[in-house]
Amino acid sequence: MKGGFKLITTVADLLNSLMIKEKELLKKYSIIKHGPTIGDMYEGLTTNLLNKAIFEGLDIRVVSGKIRNEEESFSNEIDCMIVEGEGEAIPYTGKFIYNLSQVIAVLEVKKNLYQEDLVDAYNKMKQIYSITEPSNELLNMKAFRDAFRHTVQKELPDYEEVIKLPLHEQMIYHSLLMEEMMPVRIVFGYYGYASEYALRQAFNKYLEKNSGISGFSPTIFPDLIICNNSVLAKLDAMPYISPLDREGNWNFYGSTTHNPFLILLEFVWTKLSYRYNLSNDIFGEDLNFEAFHPFLRAKAKIINNKIGWETNSIYIPKDGLNHEPLFWEWKPAELDEVEWFIITWLCSHQELNTEELEFQQWLSKKGVKLEDVIKSLSEKRLTTFERNKFYLLTDECAVVTVNGKWYAAENKSGRLTNWVKKIMQARYE
Repeated sequence: MKGGFKLITTVADLLNSLMIKEKELLKKYSIIKHGPTIGDMYEGLTTNLLNKAIFEGLDIRVVSGKIRNEEESFSNEIDCMIVEGEGEAIPYTGKFIYNLSQVIAVLEVKKNLYQEDLVDAYNKMKQIYSITEPSNELLNMKAFRDAFRHTVQKELPDYEEVIKLPLHEQMIYHSLLMEEMMPVRIVFGYYGYASEYALRQAFNKYLEKNSGISGFSPTIFPDLIICNNSVLAKLDAMPYISPLDREGNWNFYGSTTHNPFLILLEFVWTKLSYRYNLSNDIFGEDLNFEAFHPFLRAKAKIINNKIGWETNSIYIPKDGLNHEPLFWEWKPAELDEVEWFIITWLCSHQELNTEELEFQQWLSKKGVKLEDVIKSLSEKRLTTFERNKFYLLTDECAVVTVNGKWYAAENKSGRLTNWVKKIMQARYE
């Protein structure tokens, strides 16, 4: 959870309780064997639950129908779409056609999610990618920039400068660009695999069977797959983050058994928060985070003279997954004296030229190597180092002193402020 008491947790718990109750109600109608009718029941349940999770006053609604792009190409029929504004009614159906720019999230709903259903849902979500053409109308630049900075830990370059990045960073740039322009894509199965381990194994079996076939880049994967109480989720900083490691590997998919509605709301509300500039208060204190087990790792490579993604699964034995969902507690980066000076300087001056003689003399006097400082501040996700200059990777960096130590972090959501309050409260309790 991103915090203790917060709106998103309250809503997620409510939706989960309602879902459990309504699933029991639908069991009374198990006499119905007509597939489309069964599908309608569970799609109706999903629509009802989603309507309770959408903010009032934003002209947001939950419908079913089709998506149309600027080239007049259409998606497959979508079970549930979270959309903005008016759509084009499809006569005598109760369904609608919406332009891609109006669609916030799409859901493929399954009563049961097993291998065949998983493959079908994956292909339908892939079709959303196929009709998404890059467009300024679809791109939220702020969301794209944040995702790139969190993942690559560099400032977002101008488009003309992308070619100068290492190959794996170029590929992630284009992947995140497309990701941001698409709706959140969710596969929602009410029943199916009984454990996180079983879901991972089933999905990995499908990937292994299709290895070497196009259509399996990180961008194409659904953002979220919910099966029973297990979840597979994309970790592309929209909202969950998995930065590149030093070799350029990207753990872009993870699994968990956290409340599925909490994960779903994190994805949808993050999309809404960027689109409508909503207050970060909806996410609460932001001091505790859902932890994911790493599942899929990818790296861009040149294979047979073609650029592509090499994707590998990360095996975790069943015993390694059989425990309560994990959380990790956020805390700001602790700084030493040299790091404190650099971050404080950047907060006031935006950049620091390391070729300045005075800086080099000062650094030498402190007995510190520049490359060590670059590495440390990069690992703390505070700065990027380009053309012999330090730059902040934050929008509203703040530095605080607590218990005689220096700390720094992004504070645009008030997270650092909340952390300091928590430390102060604990001191006086």
